[in-house]
Amino acid sequence: MTTTTTRTDVSVQLTDVHKTYSGATDVHALRGVSISLPAGSLTAVMGQSGSGKSTLLNCAAGLDVPTSGRVVIGGQDLTGLSPDALTRFRRDRIGFVFQSYNLIGHLSVAENIALPVLLAGRVPDQRWQAQLLAALGLGGLEHRLPGHLSGGQAQRVAIARALFTRPDVVFADEPTGALDSRSGAQVLELLRDTAASLGQTVVLVTHDSRVAATAERVLFIADGVIADTLEAPTAERVTARMLDLGR
Repeated sequence: MTTTTTRTDVSVQLTDVHKTYSGATDVHALRGVSISLPAGSLTAVMGQSGSGKSTLLNCAAGLDVPTSGRVVIGGQDLTGLSPDALTRFRRDRIGFVFQSYNLIGHLSVAENIALPVLLAGRVPDQRWQAQLLAALGLGGLEHRLPGHLSGGQAQRVAIARALFTRPDVVFADEPTGALDSRSGAQVLELLRDTAASLGQTVVLVTHDSRVAATAERVLFIADGVIADTLEAPTAERVTARMLDLGR
């Protein structure tokens, strides 16, 4: 199948995206979401439990297929890509930090970080890996298995893996959820600095107003729709907006 890629200053584009999970009772997780995120931007997504924020992240990252609508990442329309083509695109162009880490238990820290590159048949950049390990406080843990890591260390390995391929877009589901405030601040600084130096777009789901305040823009989702947006957020404004939406 032939795919078309065009250059654009818009990094993430969702157009009228719906996602319905069928069952005894259909669940409408997304109801016509349309967003446009510029290249190099840092956007936070917030919402109550069950609002659709993780579904939004998964559909945008190509991990889940929308029921209808269009998803374009870096000029590439993901709609209609074959499963193999979509897997290759995600591996090469998208970084994802899973809330559950998704580390491979029998692989070392270094092997987990380099896994996307190894799967693509390329040679890992050892210097870049060492920079990420140092920046995330993982120096000296290269040969340790995930089962011997703390939750915070596993989270940082997952972040290093997401950044290792220098992807166009990094999607992160609660990237600081397992970290203390100091480590969380360091991770956010790394995400911002790496995004700035590589021109990456970062989209993160968070429940923490302080984390959301580090973004340039906050999208508030409720009942599967974008209920509000906030530019140049502060923690106080984010908290107030969340309280308003919860009423």
